[in-house]
Amino acid sequence: MAKKSFYGTMIAMLALTSVVVSACSGSQSSGTQTKSPESGEAQQKPQEPIELHLYSLSGQNMEWFDNTYGKYLYPKFPHIKFKVHFPSEASITDYIGTKGPLDIAFGAYTNFHISLLNLNLQNDITDLISKNKFDLNRFEPTTIELQRQMANGGIYGLPAFVGTSGLYYNKDLFDKFAVPYPKEGITWDELYDLAVKLTRKDGDIQYYGFANDNNSYLQVNQYSLDLVDPKTHKASFETDPWKKIVQTLTRFMTIPGHDVAQATVANFNTKGTVAMATNYTGCCGFTPGDGVKNWGVIKIPDFPDIRGVGPQSFPNYWYMSSISKHRDASFEVMKFIVSDEFQASLNARGLATSLADTKMYAQYGKDLPKYTGQNVAALFPKHAKMSNITEYQVVASGQLNAALTNIATKGVDINTALREAAEATNKKIEEAKAMKK
Repeated sequence: MAKKSFYGTMIAMLALTSVVVSACSGSQSSGTQTKSPESGEAQQKPQEPIELHLYSLSGQNMEWFDNTYGKYLYPKFPHIKFKVHFPSEASITDYIGTKGPLDIAFGAYTNFHISLLNLNLQNDITDLISKNKFDLNRFEPTTIELQRQMANGGIYGLPAFVGTSGLYYNKDLFDKFAVPYPKEGITWDELYDLAVKLTRKDGDIQYYGFANDNNSYLQVNQYSLDLVDPKTHKASFETDPWKKIVQTLTRFMTIPGHDVAQATVANFNTKGTVAMATNYTGCCGFTPGDGVKNWGVIKIPDFPDIRGVGPQSFPNYWYMSSISKHRDASFEVMKFIVSDEFQASLNARGLATSLADTKMYAQYGKDLPKYTGQNVAALFPKHAKMSNITEYQVVASGQLNAALTNIATKGVDINTALREAAEATNKKIEEAKAMKK
C-alpha cells in the first residue's frame, strides 16, 4: 500500500524472523540443497533430479528462506534443486515477463490478486488434493474458506501459517497505577474503561492506556464486513455496522491525554509507555518488544452481540503456479510444508500453525524463551468468517484508516469522514482499473 500495507506489516515482522531462526541454526548461501538424505531414504531408489522455481511474494532474502524453510526442505527432497526468487531481484511481473519459470509462489493472502490472479498464475489444485486423498479438514476452517472464495469453490494454495492475534498488556503499568489486569472475555466497552484509567501523566511521563493496530483491524474486523463490494468494486464503508466499528475505534483515540502519534503498538513494544496493545498479524515473537519485561496476553476483546468471535484470520499460503511443469513434485513440497512435523517446527519458532490443533496452539513459540509460561493459546481465537476479499482491500483500509484519524484529530463528523473515505477509495479503484487497460 502507498499507505502502510497490511502485508507490508507482515513483511517487516517476517524480516525479523531471520534474526530469530538464524540464532539457532546455520544458513546456506544458495537455494540449492547440499545435504544428503537420511540413511533410511538413501536405501530407496533415487528420484529423478528436477528443479523447482519458487517466488516469495512477501519479500525477504535467501538467508531468511534457508532458515525458515530451506534447511528442512533440502534433506527431505534431495533430488530437488530449489531456485528461490525475491522481489528485490525482480518484481513478479518483470520475472514472469522475462519468461521465468515458476512452480510455487508463497506469501500473505493480500498479495494474491495483484501478484497471481492478475497475471493468470493461479492454479486450482483440487485434482491433486483428490489424487493424494489430502485432508483439508486438518486446517483452521477460515483458511480454507478464504481459498474457496478466491478460487470460486476450488483451491489455489495451502496455508503455511497464520498471523496470531491478541491483546497484550504491560503488567508493570497496571501495577504502577493499581489497576486490575484485563481478563479473558473482556468487551470493547470494558477495555475502553481500562484505557481511560491508564491514560495519565505521572511526573514528566505521559502514559497511554491502549494502542490498536487500526489499519489491520479494519481488514480482519470481527463482524466480517467487506471493505469493497466484490461485485461493484465500490467502497462499502457507509453502513451502520461500519459506523459501529469506527465509533468503537475512534473513542479510544479521543480519550483525554491520548496522542495518536505516541499511543502506538510500536511504542508499546519499545518505550513501555503504553499499557495495552493489539496485534492481528503477529508472528515471530516480536510482540511485545524489549520495552515490555513483565507482560500478559489475552484474546482480542468481544462485542457483546458476537461473544467469543475473534478477528478474521490472516493466512500465508503456498500457491501452485499455473505455469508449473512439475505439479506433482510441487504438491509434494507443499504437503510437507503443511505436515504435522513441519507445522510443529514453524509454530515453535513463532510462525503460528495453520492447523486446527489445540495441542499445537499451546506449544506456540516454545523455542522462544519470552513465551515460557505465557497464555499463548489466547493467540488462536475462534476466527470470524472471512469477508469478501478483493484486490482493492489494501487501498480501502488505508482510506478508512485515514478517516479514523480525521475524526479523532480534526473533529470531522463520522458521516462526512466515511463519505470522503469512500469517494477517495472509489477514485483510486478507478485509477487502478484504468492502468490495466
